[in-house]
Amino acid sequence: MLIKAILVAIWAGFCVWDQYGPHLGFRKPLLAGVVTGLILGDLKQGLIIGGTLELMWLGMNNVGAYIPPDVISGSVVGVAIGILTGQGVAAGVAVAIPVAMLIQQVSMFLQTFNITLVHRADKIILSGDYRKIDKLQYIGMGLWFLSRFIPVFLAVYLGTASIEFITNKIPESIFTGLSVASKIIPAVGMAMLLTMMMKKYMWMFLLLGFVIASYFQIPLLGLALLGLVFAGIYDLIITSREKSIKTETSSTITEYDSEEELDL
Repeated sequence: MLIKAILVAIWAGFCVWDQYGPHLGFRKPLLAGVVTGLILGDLKQGLIIGGTLELMWLGMNNVGAYIPPDVISGSVVGVAIGILTGQGVAAGVAVAIPVAMLIQQVSMFLQTFNITLVHRADKIILSGDYRKIDKLQYIGMGLWFLSRFIPVFLAVYLGTASIEFITNKIPESIFTGLSVASKIIPAVGMAMLLTMMMKKYMWMFLLLGFVIASYFQIPLLGLALLGLVFAGIYDLIITSREKSIKTETSSTITEYDSEEELDL
């Protein structure tokens, strides 16, 4: 169990690196949950719980200075506890929400602390010893890694027995309610996603996708590939339009400059 807890904690730390680095998508609850399930030997439950949390947290992004609940730790711990306790989605969702909110506070503290690294970098620049700035980057990366590694490790390794004890004491009716809530909450996430999609120029693509899926019975993969084609065509049209506007603007400026030279 120790090795699995360490591997899960390392995975959580890697996911937060992805969040502040290349953005490969590993920070998403679905991927984070699937890999956690793979580490713990239950890929199916990892996919189910991770998918539920993905729907629940759709549209959860940083807006300005707002720091949202940490979906990485919530997803990893939620999937781990759901698998280790055998309670599935209900326990996973019940644990994921408070864990995500707890690590949210850790993130706020860490971002505040990291400001000191920025001030330190300013002093290094003034001193001219630029090679030391690289060390600050590694310090920041290490702190972000530990901010997810430590709490996830403790929750998975030390929290399993205590959580099993607590879950065994919780009445069945409460778990039934959590199970129902886990099916309702994804609908809220879908509603948030639909709200973002119902923009001025986007609703037509939503309607087109609904018609194709409903009346032509195209599989999900085919529908996704078709959406990719339409997205590419839309991007080409927008890009061509912007280039045309720039060309017209440039021609107008050139003609105006030529007229001024003739007047002179």
